[in-house]
Amino acid sequence: MEKSTVVLVDATQYGADPAVVRVIERRFPLVVVSKQDDLGAVYQRQPPESRVITCFDFDFPDIGSLSMLSEAKREFTSVPMVMFTEQHSEALAVWALRTRVWDYFVKPLVEDTVAESLNRLDRLLTETSNRDPRTTIHQKHPLPDDARFQKHRGEDKVVETAAAYIDHHLADKLMQADIAERCGTNSYQLSRLFKRVYGITFQEYIVRRRIEKAIELLHNNSASVIDVCWAVGFHDASHFTKMFQRHTGMTPSQYRHKWLTARSVAAIPFQLSASSPVKI
Repeated sequence: MEKSTVVLVDATQYGADPAVVRVIERRFPLVVVSKQDDLGAVYQRQPPESRVITCFDFDFPDIGSLSMLSEAKREFTSVPMVMFTEQHSEALAVWALRTRVWDYFVKPLVEDTVAESLNRLDRLLTETSNRDPRTTIHQKHPLPDDARFQKHRGEDKVVETAAAYIDHHLADKLMQADIAERCGTNSYQLSRLFKRVYGITFQEYIVRRRIEKAIELLHNNSASVIDVCWAVGFHDASHFTKMFQRHTGMTPSQYRHKWLTARSVAAIPFQLSASSPVKI
């Protein structure tokens, strides 16, 4: 039996991600449509006996594009939907789960993982092809492999809690003593734990996370450099530029230009070197 047809909805700012297109078209018949296209009409053009999987490709999801996915899921309940996104947050992942998205992937993609998910979904569609077309397929989520492991040691839990707090408050003023108190320890101990776990001090960790977040936000062309500066907790543009250049070797504007140029050829994610020293 032929494989399901994958309808890829391009909901990106810059055009469908070449990596997403490649991983799908190597395995499935692929139809790429824009977010302006009528999905109902697209489905009607498929042969009556064909099975359809719909994938939504996002880079920086906004209210409009996410509403489009939500409305499509409500209207076409029998069509399973998969979501790819470059910008990721815990809240977005929870939203996708509640919207009954079949699977949720953050770019850059791990090709084998995506292929395994789509193949599993294709098999389920084949098995249920003779059922009532209004039946909604529900995915059973297996327990994660690490659920069988022992809990983290108490010290690791302190670092995990502190790091999570930092990630959720990058735009705020982060005081080491306040965060240490939240985690039930003191400033000296907290810095020592960060040094053991990450190889850098607490303050160095905050700077690194702010630069990494700035790199992510600079991919969104609708956000100005000043917007990004404030969003990651730098309240002085010149200091932000200086710190960004120190860690990446280029200014924020130069990085954005380089990333946009690279994206037009292929999706090449930029990462900080794990071995490079972090200076304040």
